[in-house]
Order: sequence, then C-alpha cells, then structure tokens
Amino acid sequence: MKIQRPITILAAIFTSFFLTSCNSGYNYENGVWIWVSYDESAGRRVKLVESADSETFKILKNKNYAADKQAVFYLGTKIEKADPKTFEVVTDNGYAIDKSNVYLDWSIVLFADPKTFQHIDFLYSKDKNDVYCGMIPLQLNKNEINEFVVTNKDDFMSSSKSSILLSNFIEFNPDYAWLDTLNIHRVIVGEAATGETKTRKFKGFREIKADIPKHLFHYKQ
Repeated sequence: MKIQRPITILAAIFTSFFLTSCNSGYNYENGVWIWVSYDESAGRRVKLVESADSETFKILKNKNYAADKQAVFYLGTKIEKADPKTFEVVTDNGYAIDKSNVYLDWSIVLFADPKTFQHIDFLYSKDKNDVYCGMIPLQLNKNEINEFVVTNKDDFMSSSKSSILLSNFIEFNPDYAWLDTLNIHRVIVGEAATGETKTRKFKGFREIKADIPKHLFHYKQ
C-alpha cells in the first residue's frame, strides 16, 4: 500500500497536467473549424463551429471568441445578433461590444449601451443608464450610478460567474419575473462580489436588505 499510494498520486498529477496542457480552443481540422475542450471524465470534446466561413474565420484576443464575415462565436456557439464587423472584445473576463449591444460570453447585457459601457471590476459594469451585475441591470438612478463602487477587492470567488436557466433563476428570484418577457434562455450573473452606493448595498445582483445577516455581505471599511 505504501508503494501504490505515491504511484496513484503521481498518476493523478500527470493526468491533470496532460488535460490542462492540451491544446484547448479553436482548431482547424479536416477543412472545418471546431471548438475543442478537455475534462477529466470525458477527455477530448469536439464541437463543430457550424456555418463558419473558413476563409474569413479568425480567433479574437480573448481566445474563447472567434468571428468570420457572417457571425461571432463564443466557445464554438454562434452569438445571436452579434455584428462581426463592429464586434470588439473589451476585457479579459468575457465582455465585448458591437455597434448595438454589450455582451458577456454569449449573452447580451440587458439594455446596456455599448457607447458608454465601462467595466468596473469582477462582474460589475456600468453605462450612462445603469450598473450591471453580469447581464442583469441593478436598476439604479443616475446619482446611484455615479456613487456605485465595488467594495471587496481581494475575494477570489468574486470573479466567479453563474449561468442559470431562466426558469430556475426566476423561481428563486421572483422580482426578476419580467425577464420572462424577453427572448433569453439563460442568465449570467455574479453572486460573490459586493458593491454599494451611499444608501444601498449589493452582494452580486441582490440588494442587501437591513434584515439580512451581516455575514452575507463582506463589506470592508
């Protein structure tokens, strides 16, 4: 047993190193573009980038994104409504803009204005109209937009984002039932970062009410 255990550990380390060092991303194979990913359970996964134009296809500076003359893709999936002529990646964590919309991964940041869009920190961003957590507007007024600051700078989990089925999101967040009137299927949000205005505090996209225990909001003076 004393011999087998180090061998098992070394095998696990080798497997992890192999999977993380593989050439994950967009690849051109057999005359078509594909998105390749790896995980420990399934190994190599291959997804065809459907309708990609091989002659004009290019990988963007955030390598999860690619574009051709007709479309923009994220992780090999076409982004609906994205304009390849004006599409531009603006951050390393998945934000992009075109002439009409702001995008986070494959989703539109709801009602965001690409001309005045600014990434703040983590999954918080803003424009002239609102502050956003992920793709969700916090529905702040103009004074609150100017006041809003991110308050936790050192929390590793603050950069995490969740992609949630719309029906599940609304079930646990009934105040956002209005999302059901939009043509979306999933919601991308952050739930760990914190921010505040002079009179309101937020954890992720949720406003922190006075009756919620303080330990749920890691505010730093």
